Amino acid sequence: MTAAVRAFLQDHSGSGALRVAFSGGRDSSVLLHALAQLRPPGLEAWHVNHGLRPDADAQAAFCVRVAATLDVPLTVREVTVVDDAAEGPEAAARRARYAALREGLAERDLILTAQHADDQAETFLLAALRGSGPDGLQGMRTMRREGDTWLGRPLLEVPGEAIADYARVAGLDWYDDPSNKDARFDRNFLRREILPRLAERFPVHASLARCARWQQEAVDRLAGLEEQLPDDSPLPVAALAGLDAAGRRARMRAWLRAQGLRPPGHARLEEFGRQLETHGPDRSPELRWADGWMGVYRGMIYAESPDVTRPAPVDVIHWPSGQAHLTLPNGRVLERKSLEALDVGPEEELEVGFRQGGETVVTPAGRRPLKKLLQERGVPPWVREHLPLVRRRRDGYVVAILWPDGGLGL
Repeated sequence: MTAAVRAFLQDHSGSGALRVAFSGGRDSSVLLHALAQLRPPGLEAWHVNHGLRPDADAQAAFCVRVAATLDVPLTVREVTVVDDAAEGPEAAARRARYAALREGLAERDLILTAQHADDQAETFLLAALRGSGPDGLQGMRTMRREGDTWLGRPLLEVPGEAIADYARVAGLDWYDDPSNKDARFDRNFLRREILPRLAERFPVHASLARCARWQQEAVDRLAGLEEQLPDDSPLPVAALAGLDAAGRRARMRAWLRAQGLRPPGHARLEEFGRQLETHGPDRSPELRWADGWMGVYRGMIYAESPDVTRPAPVDVIHWPSGQAHLTLPNGRVLERKSLEALDVGPEEELEVGFRQGGETVVTPAGRRPLKKLLQERGVPPWVREHLPLVRRRRDGYVVAILWPDGGLGL
């Protein structure tokens, strides 16, 4: 066990923080214990409390005690799970959990989870039973993008039996999540009812995990399409021209993975591709799924994580005459001197608000409709309503816009 974790750390020696997703269960307890023996720099543990079960606080308290015993710093993050019918409670909890685990992490940092080879076999079988293609059948990767950072699984090649042996020999205690015994959940049903029967005749966990690795090779070959894609969003619709349906899906999946997003299922991606073929200038196809969103504007496909937050419309904020700085509710500080190039004097009374419709912009070339300016800049409609505007109080004209890239100007 320790050897597998050490090998993972050596393969990713340039990492920064190592944030272990610690539930207190057997597998994450084994991972945290092994890492605590190796003491890599930047090691920390996070426990995400969803508050979905009556014993959630007791589980969090258990994690605090274990981390203290191992002398590993632990953060307990409480989250609110917003469940809608489109994704279901499990997916909603997972999305909230990973959003919390990403907090404060940068490109070189890692989130570490404790999935092992038996979990990989379950994932493959679930995907097969749901009729997934290569992208779903590849199961979990040892490393994958997770938003702006990375997620690593040091134990993914380790059999579940070895995990259990390590826990027994090390004398570990762990927290039994009662939901893991609920056969209403598909994974629990397979784990408790189906896979044990198959294991009586077949080396089922090793074989299915090996199948997942073969599928990863197939996906990697298809991902050669990714080399033909732009580095960042958006994706030109023209990049899909000339491809058949399978080629379109493969290219969009590769592009979404490059954005750090988990692609949607086959049927939904196929329907989005069909809409791309038939959409005209008056139609803008959109696709929403549990892990992301895609939309089209002016021949470009945009994608975002559902966790992306934009400035919410607030009451107009007064910027008094002569005040050099203005602090917005999100903590951003605006400097009046940055408006000097736009002929906004230091004594001008200003205000900051959002679009209401019909605004006029004061530019060096004269007054222009704000809508026209945003169209020329290629700002997608779903972004426009969230752009803070700096207006002159005396006539309401817009003198500056806070652009999505952080710039302030016109």
